[in-house]
This record gives sequence, structure tokens and C-alpha cells, in this order.
Amino acid sequence: MKKRIVIIGNGFASLFFIGYFLSLPIFPVFAFFLRRITSRYDITLIGNGRFIYFPAIPEFIIGKKTKAGITLDIRPWLWRRNIRFVDDQVVDVQDGGRTVVTTQGRYSNDALFIGTGPAFRVDDIPGTGTHTFSPCAGPDDMDAFMHKLEGLQEGIIYVGFKLNKRDGFVAGRGGQMYECACLLDYALKKKGLRDKFEIHLFSPDIEPGETGAITDRLQERGIILDYGYEPAAFVEGGMRDADGAFRKADLVLFTPGIKAPAWVQQSCLPVSVGGHIEVDKFGRVKGLDKVFAAGDCSNHENPPPWVPHQAHMAQLRSQAAAKNMRAVLKGGQPSHTYRFELSCILNMENDAMWLHAASDDKPPFWNLFPRHSRKLVRVKDMFERLYLFYLRYL
Repeated sequence: MKKRIVIIGNGFASLFFIGYFLSLPIFPVFAFFLRRITSRYDITLIGNGRFIYFPAIPEFIIGKKTKAGITLDIRPWLWRRNIRFVDDQVVDVQDGGRTVVTTQGRYSNDALFIGTGPAFRVDDIPGTGTHTFSPCAGPDDMDAFMHKLEGLQEGIIYVGFKLNKRDGFVAGRGGQMYECACLLDYALKKKGLRDKFEIHLFSPDIEPGETGAITDRLQERGIILDYGYEPAAFVEGGMRDADGAFRKADLVLFTPGIKAPAWVQQSCLPVSVGGHIEVDKFGRVKGLDKVFAAGDCSNHENPPPWVPHQAHMAQLRSQAAAKNMRAVLKGGQPSHTYRFELSCILNMENDAMWLHAASDDKPPFWNLFPRHSRKLVRVKDMFERLYLFYLRYL
């Protein structure tokens, strides 16, 4: 009898999990038929069916990317893998992980993988949801930001982020906000309007006076560094400080820290102090049998403080979870762990940097690429095109 596997979410973590759990045949064109004949698993994925390549959203600022270009229907990719798709929203997980409850039904399983996206801590700073925009909120929010930006001929723009560090790692989107600040500088220069705008980069999670390669790039572009700053509230036309002082801002692009979705808090899943699903080093949800999680919804076990939540880290975590789920379904024990790694390309359009740190000190791609070069913009575009080609056609 086939093992029933339920997957929650259709973002990076879930798609990487599927990719590692189900091997890709040598001749992908026959994959549809092979999987229906030989599959030992009955797999159901619950999600919205829409995949968004979030790392590309900052490039809306320079007109290089659009919502249509980075959004695709993931259902054909799932169909080719003999995965049943359920267009629904999960509201609970019960019975120690064996039952997934949605708005329209209940789904039993022999093994569960949770790869949902995050919830944002919008209540940390009052007014976040009303008076700020964010690339991490999705293409529509970024389109709204661009529409307002295009109506300005001068002004003050604040770009910032706040992280959730309660679980000992970086749960947030700082890298994308650095990228947004630099791309704003590039876009305004291209329009001949840069001298009419102030661009500020702020975050309470950066120590005042901090130095480094990213700081150098921001200063080269005349971006004002408000390191250590956190507003008491976002208000109409700007920000209010703790002492009541008002800071004018014509636009605020801000991303708060992240945690697991709200339904997780009410489920049988263990929740960390930072609001994430508690997992161990194998990607296994603590205290539950045959339940795994990866990506933005879950924490790390004993992480270095710099490790992030991002697409590449979700890949490493999902790979370990997939291998370990296959092992436990065969009656074995989980043994695969994952390395901690931060690796991403900061695109400034007229320049780029490869930001990298790893727990084993291995360089990215055997040091085939430079760490600081405009050529990395093309490398980043290549990675995106390859991944989207894979999702569309393989």
C-alpha cells in the first residue's frame, strides 16, 4: 500500500523538498508515466498553486522584473510528478501531525512536510501594515510602492528592516532591503533625479558605526545610514520617534521580522520562543513522529547567529528533510543534517557582491565566481532563469 504524504505550502522549501524526495528521471519527458507506474507514494500538496520568485522583487525598482515574469502556475510541475494538488488553506494540524485541517476538508497522512512561508511581525512597530510597503509582501505591494515612487519628483525615502532574533538566528529579510536601497539609488540616477532625493537605510539590528563591505557600498551611493534606529510608530507622512519627534518620509519600504503562520500557534506543533515551528538538526519537528519542516516557518537547532532564512538555506534544509523522511518511511532513523550557509548575490545593477558565510568555511561554487563584480548581476539572472526553466518544463 502506498504511503500517504502531505506537503503544506508551494514555496521554495516545499518545491526543493519534492525535488530531493522524488528523483528526476534521465529522460524527464517520460517522468509523468514512470511515476504513475512505479511510485510508492501517494503525495498531496496543499497550497495556492502560485509560485513567486521572491528574490527578484527588488528589481521591480529598475524595471527589470515584473509580477508576470516571476510568477508561475506550479500545478503543471506537480502534475508531472504525480502529486495531487489541493487549492486550499491550512488552518490546523492535529493528531500529532497525522491530520491536516483546511478550510474545506481534512487530510490524513503517514508523513507530513511543512514548508509554508512566514508571517510577518507587523505588530512590532505600530503602523507597519498601514504606512509602509515591502518587497517581501509580494509583487502587488511592490507595484504599489513603484506607482507612488513614479509620482514623486523629489522627496525622502526610508528603507529599513527589523529582524526576529529570539531563536538565535536571523529571521528576516535584511539582504533584500540593502538591495532595494542600492537599486533605488541606481534608478533615480538613471532618471536624473538622484540629487532631489534622500535615501535612508535604517535598522535597529545594525550597530551604529558598523563598518564593512555593505556599508561601504551604501556610503559610495550617498545613502544615509541610520544604523540602530527604530521608529516608535509609522504614521501618515513619516515616522514618530519614542520621544515624540516626527521624521518626514514620502515613502517607507520596510520589512519586519518573521515567524510561523498564525495557525501554527493553535496547532499540535511545538512553537519556539520566536514563534517558529521547533525542529531538530534533521529537520524533524520535535516530539512528533514523521513530521518534518523547513523554510521560513521553522527554526534551527543550535544555529550560528548569522544564519538566515532564505531560498538557498531552505534548499539545504529541505534536502536533509527529504532524505530523512525517506529513511523513516523505510523504518530507519534520520541521519542527514545540513550545513549552515548564507549565500546570496547583492545586485546593485551597476555593481554586485556575493555575500557568503558557511559553517564549514567552504566557498560558493568552488570560488569559480568573483566576490565583487558587476558580472555577478548576470550570474544572478542565470540562476533565476535556470530555476524557473526547471519549474516550467522539467
